[in-house]
Amino acid sequence: MIRLSRRGWNNVLIFATLLLILLFNQSGKFLSDPTAPDAAHLLPTDIPVMKIEFGSHLLERVGQGWRLRPSSALSEAELAQIVQRWQTAEPLLLGEGSLASGLVVVFWLAGEEQGRVFSLQQRDDGVLVAHQGQLYQLPGESLTSYLPEGSY
Repeated sequence: MIRLSRRGWNNVLIFATLLLILLFNQSGKFLSDPTAPDAAHLLPTDIPVMKIEFGSHLLERVGQGWRLRPSSALSEAELAQIVQRWQTAEPLLLGEGSLASGLVVVFWLAGEEQGRVFSLQQRDDGVLVAHQGQLYQLPGESLTSYLPEGSY
């Protein structure tokens, strides 16, 4: 057995604890890719949205509620409903592709350093969404379901 003084063993325990903390904090990144949307949703349902940027507007979480800047006539409940629609949206994957001209929307999720960038375009049959080289469709939907009216 290694002979260490009490101070030496304390140092070993401190470094082992720090190593375990680092390992546990980084294990989520090893097990999954947090930037890839799952098959059923565009955004993860278990990670809170902190803010949404689109055009010159910002929809941000304030405590348990939401605030739109510049302000609009929408209530806090209507803003929360817009965020809920994004998190529960079930798009159809159309394949690889991008949108030449679309409205850019950036989502900032809790615990992520970079925002998730989406490009949106309204079509007759729904909304097209481009994200990370993939093209999705939200059939039968309109942009007013996902963004405050008059903000795009």
